[in-house]
Amino acid sequence: MKRFFLIFDVGQTLINEWDFIDFFDKKLLELINGFGGRIDRRNYITLKNNIIKNRLIGNGGLDELIITICRLILPIGYDKIILKKIKPDLLEGIRKLVCLNYGAKKVVEKLSQYHELGLISNEPKETLEPLVNSNIFSLFNRISILSKRKMKKPHCKLLLDLINMTGFPASRCIMIGDRLDIDICPANQLGMKTIRFTDSLFNLQSPKVKYEIPTHTVRKLEEITNVIQYI
Repeated sequence: MKRFFLIFDVGQTLINEWDFIDFFDKKLLELINGFGGRIDRRNYITLKNNIIKNRLIGNGGLDELIITICRLILPIGYDKIILKKIKPDLLEGIRKLVCLNYGAKKVVEKLSQYHELGLISNEPKETLEPLVNSNIFSLFNRISILSKRKMKKPHCKLLLDLINMTGFPASRCIMIGDRLDIDICPANQLGMKTIRFTDSLFNLQSPKVKYEIPTHTVRKLEEITNVIQYI
């Protein structure tokens, strides 16, 4: 079996955030309507999905999603007020509701026997707790926590830094993530192989340029071990 350097995205790949996302939607909708938004859940979800599908938040995360939603519903200025008010609730929600994705522990343990593993996170540090609690965090040889580096994905330098520490050529490195724009695209640009995980909020994305087309696509984490055998 070929030995690869596998780089995992954390949020919505190794980590299951669906319960947290439901909590996020409920809290944000309550705040928006509390400030006079008058939008029901169905129309809110449609609006949010269109924002993600049409990439109106660019490469941003939850903060930019909140600001964009608020600006489309409420008068100017409410976006920052709501963002400030919702932040403590979201951090608490992350601590209570995010968990290890189904199959993640087994997949990471198996892959670590044959390959070198890397981890890249654009999430709050609380998101990493399920990896620590399940005793698989230590199986990752190289880790890049972007909040500590004051950088955001996508950034080819982030991947290059991880790759250069391993001695693996880019052709034997594989990026595993859920977003076409900030996971798949920069990895493809560097000549890496890519695996897109689609059990994610960002499965609404469609490729816009050739570099956003993943080498492989999986719906379940357990599929990754089989895919890697044929790369």
